[in-house]
Amino acid sequence: MPVDPAPEVFTFVSVVDGDTIETSAGTVRIIGIDAPERGECGDSAASKAIAELLAPGNNVELKLPAGQNDRDRYDRLIRYVSTKNGVDLGLMQLQAGNAVARYDSLDGYPGHPREATYHAAQLASLSPNGAVIAVGCQANAPNTPPAGDRWWEQYSSCTKLKRNAVDHPTGPFNRDDPGQAQAYDWFANRTGNAGDGDGDGLACE
Repeated sequence: MPVDPAPEVFTFVSVVDGDTIETSAGTVRIIGIDAPERGECGDSAASKAIAELLAPGNNVELKLPAGQNDRDRYDRLIRYVSTKNGVDLGLMQLQAGNAVARYDSLDGYPGHPREATYHAAQLASLSPNGAVIAVGCQANAPNTPPAGDRWWEQYSSCTKLKRNAVDHPTGPFNRDDPGQAQAYDWFANRTGNAGDGDGDGLACE
């Protein structure tokens, strides 16, 4: 098996947004998370969460897991980012409801070692158009999308579905009901969380 390179220490320069920072090594995109874009609801809170942990000049630990791409299409470094006290910025943003777990093996990107932990920690959700809905913004989220929209794909587990604040159905979804079969398949077979753990044809009971 490939061996992870050792973490490297660089200097924090500034916050770009909730999932990107500037460092002495260059611009760094945090592996495995996606925060609201600049100007969107939740962006300020996500950026502030990083700024409260890091001041310009602080050391940050950057780690590239084996098998992960070195840079993204915008030429930003792709790294885990941790403070000198060991706080994982990606996990912190997920636990704070400021970001979703994304751009990993479930989306067709390289997997990373903390992927399962990140998905389990996620509190925020995705809108039907793929925008990140931070926890603090869910009350302002759009209502349930049209029936033909694959809205369920924004939830990576039944647990997260049942916490939704936008009136999405929370199950159970019947494998044998044509109107529920796609949602059943998503939660039972595609999220990696075994939504039909007892195999009775109902997911998210």
